[in-house]
Amino acid sequence: MGMMWKAGDEVRDIMLDLIANHHPHLANAEIAVIFKEKATKAGGRAILGKSKKAPPLVNVLGDTEYVFVMELASDEWDELTQKQQVALIDHHLCSMRGDEDPQTAEMRYYLVPPDFSAYFAEIERHGVWRTPPADDEEGQSIIEQLFGGEKEEDSEE
Repeated sequence: MGMMWKAGDEVRDIMLDLIANHHPHLANAEIAVIFKEKATKAGGRAILGKSKKAPPLVNVLGDTEYVFVMELASDEWDELTQKQQVALIDHHLCSMRGDEDPQTAEMRYYLVPPDFSAYFAEIERHGVWRTPPADDEEGQSIIEQLFGGEKEEDSEE
C-alpha cells in the first residue's frame, strides 16, 4: 500500500464551504479527508476517490469521532482543475446523508449510490433514456433538470 496522509486546510475549506452551501445535513458530521499516493484502477480507469463510513478503528486512534472518510487519489487530484476538484469533493459529499431520528433526535448517517449511472456510448446511441423517480419535475431526466434541454417526444409513425 502506498503512502496516505490527511488533506490540508485548502481541501478542508472547500469541503466546509460545500457543506455550508449545499449539504446542511452534514454540518455536524466529522469527515476525514485523506489522500492516497496513487489512484486504483477499475476497468482501466482511475478511481478518483471513494467515500465510506468511518471504521471504529479510526475513532479509537484519534480524538475525533469521524462519521465518514473521503479518500482521494493524489496523483489524479493534482491533474484536476480547481473547478473539477470542487466537483469531486461535492460528488463525494452527495453520497453522504444524514437524517434525524424523530424519536431520539439523534442523527443517523449513511451512504447512498449516485442518482444516475450510464456509459458514454449508451448516451451517444440512445440519449438520456431513463425515466426519473416519481418526485422529479415534469418527467425530466436528472441530466435535463441539471443542464436543461427539452425531452423529446416519441414519434408515432
